[in-house]
Amino acid sequence: MIQHAFLLILLAVFLVGANGCTTSGKNVGAQVMQEGSETRVYEVFGMNCPGCHGGLEKLIRKIPAVQHVEANWKEKQVAVTVKPGDELNDEEIYDAIRRANFTVGKRIK
Repeated sequence: MIQHAFLLILLAVFLVGANGCTTSGKNVGAQVMQEGSETRVYEVFGMNCPGCHGGLEKLIRKIPAVQHVEANWKEKQVAVTVKPGDELNDEEIYDAIRRANFTVGKRIK
């Protein structure tokens, strides 16, 4: 039952994103795909539910050089898009992962 509800939520998020939903007047999809941005993917162990990754995303969003973050508890990964022209030290991401009480894996990309 919970998995079914989660799948419906994921489908709704996908459909809204695919239709160019805006937040604060900005196209959310455009934020991720800005020219010159870099997306990094990190392994994160210990995320076992959808609620788990929300807290991690919140902590990573606080890092000034982060443009966008998306965690996936099923894949045990977090994707972080760096603002164009900004520098992001991997240790800042690792620290956020630890503060969210998860185990840091390796940087995949």
